[in-house]
Amino acid sequence: MIDTLLNLINDAASGYAGPGILLPRAVVTVPPNPAQGDFTSGIAFALAPVLKQPPLEIAAAVAATLRDTAAGIVETIDVVKPGHINFLLRQSFWHDALDSVLEKGTGYGSSTAGSGRRVLLEYISANPTGPIHVGHGRGAVLGDVLARILVSQGYEVTREYYINDAGNQVLSLGYSVLNDYYRSRSIDIPLSRPGEYQGGYIRDISTALADTLPAADINEEHIRHITEFAVNHVLAGIRQVLGDFNILFDRWFSEKQLYEDGSVRRAIEGLAARGAVKQEDGATWFLSTRYGDEKDRVIQKQSGELTYFASDIAYHANKYGRGYDHLVNIWGADHHGYLPRVKAAMSALGYDPDRLAVMFVQMVRLTRGDKPVAMSKRAGEYVTLKDLVDEAGGDAVRFFFLQRSHESQLVFDIELAKKQSQENPVFYVQYAHARIASIFGFAATRGWTVDALMHRRDYVFSAQEKRLLSHCLLYPGLIGDIAARREPHRLTHYLIELVGILHKYYTDTRVVDSDAGTEQRLLLMKTVKIVLRNALDLLGITAPEKMEKLEEHPAR
Repeated sequence: MIDTLLNLINDAASGYAGPGILLPRAVVTVPPNPAQGDFTSGIAFALAPVLKQPPLEIAAAVAATLRDTAAGIVETIDVVKPGHINFLLRQSFWHDALDSVLEKGTGYGSSTAGSGRRVLLEYISANPTGPIHVGHGRGAVLGDVLARILVSQGYEVTREYYINDAGNQVLSLGYSVLNDYYRSRSIDIPLSRPGEYQGGYIRDISTALADTLPAADINEEHIRHITEFAVNHVLAGIRQVLGDFNILFDRWFSEKQLYEDGSVRRAIEGLAARGAVKQEDGATWFLSTRYGDEKDRVIQKQSGELTYFASDIAYHANKYGRGYDHLVNIWGADHHGYLPRVKAAMSALGYDPDRLAVMFVQMVRLTRGDKPVAMSKRAGEYVTLKDLVDEAGGDAVRFFFLQRSHESQLVFDIELAKKQSQENPVFYVQYAHARIASIFGFAATRGWTVDALMHRRDYVFSAQEKRLLSHCLLYPGLIGDIAARREPHRLTHYLIELVGILHKYYTDTRVVDSDAGTEQRLLLMKTVKIVLRNALDLLGITAPEKMEKLEEHPAR
């Protein structure tokens, strides 16, 4: 229904601007004061720099056209300084809008905007050298929710986890396990290479290996066995934790596979064939400065050992070769400087670097109230994602991770996340959904059956009811914009705002009463419940029908 108004605004703006001028799309918002109207548009401010005219002058001209073209849905149109266009809509618009949401139900907010476009979304990709920690968890939730939102808009999404199972970090894991194996048996054998990882999971792996290793005379074959066993053990734990957290992948892609099938060698040969490498000081360098990077990069050392960057080039070339329209990576903020060199390599290989987008996820700082929780992965003193989910609950973890943009650092208060009160934002939102279910339950005791409600178009919506419904009508456009801009955190902000309006309406209004308006108020509640459930589903959060705190208010 909002699309109808937006199209009319766009048509009026285009007519005023004239042919051949590319204009920004109109948006509407709900004004802070209901006296200003049902919706307001700032289209004039977007057009002003394009047309080089004052916003107030543009707004007046656009409004003059809309008074004719939008007369069927708009009751009054006001232009206010410095250039806002405010709309008061006819009652028929609200009835049509209510019908539209109720008819679409679980499909409300979905669209086909992304149909025909394929997205490869790679996220987490934590080294298989230890359990998933809370930093990885934030990227996991971001990737999972973004995938859900993109699918809801018609995109074909492949969720991928890149396993860094080659190189020194996994060998260090193997030696860490071997060190623990020796220590646990008081065996004093000097190692040629120290281990780097600590924590209880290292002891779990060495204990599981106990029956397959000799007490002494550990050779290279044993080291390979230990390393492979340790990686598989850690990966099994990662899969289990993510699966329990309802984060699933379509493909687990092995870095080791890139070496075994010759992909890394072919990528280097491809760069060489394009004159994009040089030999210097016995090493092979990628000439990445030719493609916008700040300096050239080593891809093969003097020793002949390939760098991590070499396999990353091969991996991204593999992804391009699979024919996706969009490649989206979610990386930790510490990898920010890595993107230019990857894009440079793709340019050198003849791929369009703009098809690759990277979302950088900032750190998570855990607290218990005002007290910080210390974390050190190498010392084995860190909170795993499983620890956090077990203590705070999966719903709270998901919601809290998305309360701020992924580009901002996040403070996660574990004690707040555990609270069963409206101080806890996820509880606040879930409480609203359960509250509506409670209203329906109470209505049933008064003879109102929600599934049998009739929409009576002679009902006059109050200002509060229109405000509540107007926020529900913004939902489809919001989801489409979140998909386009890749900003899932905006959905949590929207829910908190919507629920705030709902709770105020509930406080001021007796939904179930003896008057004929009860039926229509229940339909409005059903509309809000649809939006809440659909949004929570995109977030991967449960929408409870009952919560203990609600038992105290049967009268509404």
